[in-house]
Amino acid sequence: MLENDYLIRQIDMMIRFVAGMLFKKDTTVYRNIKDEKGNITDTGKLCLQLRALADEGQIGKAEDLLFAKIESSNSNTELLEAALDFYGYLNEMPDAFLEDSDFSRTEISQGFSDVKKIYGLEQM
Repeated sequence: MLENDYLIRQIDMMIRFVAGMLFKKDTTVYRNIKDEKGNITDTGKLCLQLRALADEGQIGKAEDLLFAKIESSNSNTELLEAALDFYGYLNEMPDAFLEDSDFSRTEISQGFSDVKKIYGLEQM
């Protein structure tokens, strides 16, 4: 239990640190869901889709989608924000739900580390 609480805090601190340093944000939540005309942006759609898949217990599928989008977009920084949102959202989920979804805190940490490598942030 204590080890898991420690991992939750570590993941949260890591994600918040990147959000603060790169995007000057105090939260990991992606806020640009809509553009100035009120239309949902492509990255906004992705964030909503990732959260919906995660809520359905399809976390692995959501993560695969995230990485496919990042790789096909030449590492667009908006997608880094989407990744922060996604991994922050997963980290808030209860352990039992993650376990039922065949996902773990370690996989959250590893996934975020993989994203950092893609963006050249592994030293952060």
